[in-house]
Amino acid sequence: MARLASGETELVSNCMVLTEGWDMPEVGCAILARPTKRMGLYRQMIGRVLRPAEGKTDAIILDHSGAVFQHGLPEDRVAWTLDPERKATSPAHIARLTQHEGKLIECSQCGALRLGGEPCPHCGFLPKRPPRDVFVADGELGLVTNGRARGPDYDPETRRRWHSMFAFIAEERGYKPGWIAHQYKTKFGAFPPWNSTPAPIPPTPEVKSWVRSRMIAFARAQEPLP
Repeated sequence: MARLASGETELVSNCMVLTEGWDMPEVGCAILARPTKRMGLYRQMIGRVLRPAEGKTDAIILDHSGAVFQHGLPEDRVAWTLDPERKATSPAHIARLTQHEGKLIECSQCGALRLGGEPCPHCGFLPKRPPRDVFVADGELGLVTNGRARGPDYDPETRRRWHSMFAFIAEERGYKPGWIAHQYKTKFGAFPPWNSTPAPIPPTPEVKSWVRSRMIAFARAQEPLP
């Protein structure tokens, strides 16, 4: 013990010898290698390193036994009692064990214990909830009259321009004429006029985005189900 106090010896292991009633405030780290169901014994063991000393700024408790998960954090308030029929309890830790929020969690970044939903007191890390999938359905805006939706009306000039821009994209990418007819039917609900051969014109950003969305939807439809 004298060598430990002087710093000549840095580590002492023991079993039920230095757990309670032993005082050396200069010691700053306790490694718990044994479990215990007794709140009092747990508090006595960690209390060996929680006493202040000159030049001592903190204390480290390395719990390999899970006692912290069973009895709570060292800073938790304990409701001590002199009633021999009752046991000391930690109201804060009892709340953690019975509720979903505020449970003790090991920080994935530094290994210290933190309360669920709160940043790690040691490194400040707080994980973010993973994003949820947002399910969308492709569609187009339409006029709603008297509570009923009407399909979009396209004038002949709009149909002709889209047909020409489909032809430009097909020519640029080497698609077959059937691709043009299929895109036209998907957009307007009917195939283009028979034997119509529109002059290709460069597509607008709107048409490019629409074609891209159709290609993505087609690729997803080909994926095998999980």
